[in-house]
Amino acid sequence: MKIKLIRSFSAAHRLPKYQGPCHDLHGHTWKVVFTIEGPVKADGMVCDFKIIKRLLDENLPDHQFLNDWVENPTAENLAQYLFDKIGPVLAAQQLTLRTLELWESDNAAAILER
Repeated sequence: MKIKLIRSFSAAHRLPKYQGPCHDLHGHTWKVVFTIEGPVKADGMVCDFKIIKRLLDENLPDHQFLNDWVENPTAENLAQYLFDKIGPVLAAQQLTLRTLELWESDNAAAILER
């Protein structure tokens, strides 16, 4: 069974390898869409949404400077970083992160699927 959760965070970054306005410091309110897979347990849930929300929120860089987390924090590189960081956290709960969509605006996202 797959479940989907949407979380958001605000963070600043600059793109040091980009020649254009995004080279300079700026910020976004990022939206992250997680598709998570796991078995339905005896209680009828894959996992309590409250537990998953807490795990996700604890691992998102809210109000951070993303360059401290990822050297060149493009949406693509940040999506990969978050997938690699959060995937094992969910695996410890017998859950599999299948898809991560990282939206930097209403019309631009990086999508990573496994």
